[in-house]
Amino acid sequence: MDLSITNNHSYLRSALLITLLSLLVAGLSSPSEAKPWSGWSERKFEKTIISIDKDINRKRWETVAKRSQKALPQCVELYSERALTCIFILRNINQSYEKMFVFNPNSQQIEKAYRLSTEVLGETHFTTNSARDYYYKYLIFTESYAAAIPVVKEFIEIERNSRNDAYQLMERYKQLSALEGLTENWVAEESALNMVMELARDVLGEESEDFKAAVETLAENYCTQKKYYEYFELIKAEQQEINCFSGPKS
Repeated sequence: MDLSITNNHSYLRSALLITLLSLLVAGLSSPSEAKPWSGWSERKFEKTIISIDKDINRKRWETVAKRSQKALPQCVELYSERALTCIFILRNINQSYEKMFVFNPNSQQIEKAYRLSTEVLGETHFTTNSARDYYYKYLIFTESYAAAIPVVKEFIEIERNSRNDAYQLMERYKQLSALEGLTENWVAEESALNMVMELARDVLGEESEDFKAAVETLAENYCTQKKYYEYFELIKAEQQEINCFSGPKS
């Protein structure tokens, strides 16, 4: 027997065995790496989505919230949290709670719906608008005034770039001035109040309650900042009797 041939065959068998083992190992994954959702689970997920749609049409908001909460982690595993389906499921959750006149007990989902829809769908998409509005209401409800300020500014920017409705802008600037005042950012409050005055004058006139209230609040703002010259110029120009208090507003 030719030993060289035998040794060569032995070498080939060993090499083949190593190759096969490598392929087997490569085809396996640890439990943590394995995809948890099979094709059957994906079909089941699709059926769940159909059930959620039926519940929405029937206005069964509590059921919509429960089904959607169960479907959301499955959706993220199947696709990603930035997938449109998952964003819409998150929207369904928040809108269901809103229909029930309560806030989603998972506050992170309220903010995440706003962030994801803004990033993926854009600032003016109707889903983003809905998520932003719900998030803003939640921030006001929880007295998170500083966090609400950039959201109001986004409302203002979107309004300016779309309808540019002077009345709606006035209302948004009123909200902004109130938030700046609550966070004691007096310079920013002054700027917002000037916009309220300007818009109220144009839309409603100087005899309107909105205009007079803006003048009064701006006068108080000047007093808080000790801008007494601006204070006297304002009440003189607008012919309003407004007492200037000492010390910062409480």
